[in-house]
Amino acid sequence: METERMWYGDVKMKYPKQWIVFVNISHEPKNRAIGNVYLVTPVRAKAHETAISLGNSMGSLMVIQGFNDTPQIGGLTVCSQ
Repeated sequence: METERMWYGDVKMKYPKQWIVFVNISHEPKNRAIGNVYLVTPVRAKAHETAISLGNSMGSLMVIQGFNDTPQIGGLTVCSQ
């Protein structure tokens, strides 16, 4: 599977409100993490299952959520009707 190598912050902005499996993570100067995007999915459980099944085979990895611009107040999501 071909993956895309990106900065951590750019990944979060490119895939808003998606769950991303981020693999082969290395730290560049100024503590910026760079890695490969392995999977992008709207389903959190699928992202975590994929990460567990990969184990250490793809180096260090993490599951992150893309940028979410939904307003929140005190931990509650604000919904307008």
